[in-house]
Amino acid sequence: MRYLFVLLTLVLLESCEVEGVRETTDNTADSLLNVSKEAKDNVLPQKDTSLIEEKEIEALTLDNGIKITWYKKGKGRPVKKNDLIKIDYRNKLEDGTVYDGNHLIRRPYIPFFVGWNQQTPGWDLALNHLRVGDDVDIFIPANLARGEKGIKGLVPPNANNILSMRVLEIMEPTKVVDGIKIWKVAERKNPGDSVDFKDKVFIDYWVSSESMPRYDNSYQRNQPFELVMGDGNIVPGLYKALHFAREGDKLMIHIPSAEAYGKKGLPSKVKPGEDILYDLLVTKVIKNE
Repeated sequence: MRYLFVLLTLVLLESCEVEGVRETTDNTADSLLNVSKEAKDNVLPQKDTSLIEEKEIEALTLDNGIKITWYKKGKGRPVKKNDLIKIDYRNKLEDGTVYDGNHLIRRPYIPFFVGWNQQTPGWDLALNHLRVGDDVDIFIPANLARGEKGIKGLVPPNANNILSMRVLEIMEPTKVVDGIKIWKVAERKNPGDSVDFKDKVFIDYWVSSESMPRYDNSYQRNQPFELVMGDGNIVPGLYKALHFAREGDKLMIHIPSAEAYGKKGLPSKVKPGEDILYDLLVTKVIKNE
């Protein structure tokens, strides 16, 4: 379920086992971690009292009911699918109650991968019309937000949403190899061992295809995935990407179809010819002696 996946997982980052996680100099963000009950209890809705009244300079209403109101027009390039962007955002109800936002966990921004249904449908539909530097309010009708179910205790059923967002930056990949794009979005203050051939590696992750967000999630199993580099038990693109990782690294990895499941796909999870997206944490590396 796509349920406050950014906010709650970032809350947990404050107390995760990987101590000393710091932002990197250029490309910074946070990987998604499992959501504990304690983390959920620490995220409470609040009234939006931090934003001063701004002057509307432009508005656009789409046929699907989404309305985008600009308070600042950016001069950067337009946002497009497969961009990893930094956003400063608040997701709220029409009465001003904020139930999601990076400020709730005292972070200046969060990373968001565009075009992969990582949030409710209204997000990607609106981002198609934004560019770097834009400061907007986005009215998202209920059917493109949390819908009939809502979120118990946070979002009533059939509630419209208002997403306040600033698009801060498009993050360039740290490394590109064979079409595989790798973002090192966070690392330990004192990085651990690098990943090499025949090393035993433990990773926590979620992975999405373009048609099925988070079709596999190790956090839900409460058990990191264990692999030996070179044993052939992961897709080629992930194997290649891990060669650029160290223990404690948090990575976003966009893997083209040819380096994933190719023309065959993965039944019920990855359609033939689809790319896949990993968000992972290298929890431990045991060197091959």
